[in-house]
Amino acid sequence: MSEGLIDTNVFVHAQSHDRQSDECRAFLTAIAEGKVQVRLEFPILHELSYSLPRYVKQMDRGQVARYLAMVVSWPGIIGEKATMLATIERWRDSPGLAFVDAYLCALASERSCPVYTKEVRKLRAQGVTVPDPLTAN
Repeated sequence: MSEGLIDTNVFVHAQSHDRQSDECRAFLTAIAEGKVQVRLEFPILHELSYSLPRYVKQMDRGQVARYLAMVVSWPGIIGEKATMLATIERWRDSPGLAFVDAYLCALASERSCPVYTKEVRKLRAQGVTVPDPLTAN
């Protein structure tokens, strides 16, 4: 079987106790062991950043970040791992920074490009170039 895309609900069911939990936990174990390869995309990481604390009430931002970093490091996960880890670290270390803004900052740093936003102060604090005012040239 070729690599496929993994959805947020597999992670959520694995954290639950429902009729799909055992299957999802076994599938994630296979990914963690490298027996199955799946592509993890940024929208799924974003969904996990806010859905995990809703399903696992005791998880705080730091614990969610550790879980996401662990998942990204699994041998069966395929994707832009360096950018994913940089996004997770920025998000973890900057409580006022939204996950998507952390992703934009990670990409801007990686690509040496500006971010066009009106969240000037927050993103400049991440060390990225933010033109203000926005330029049309």
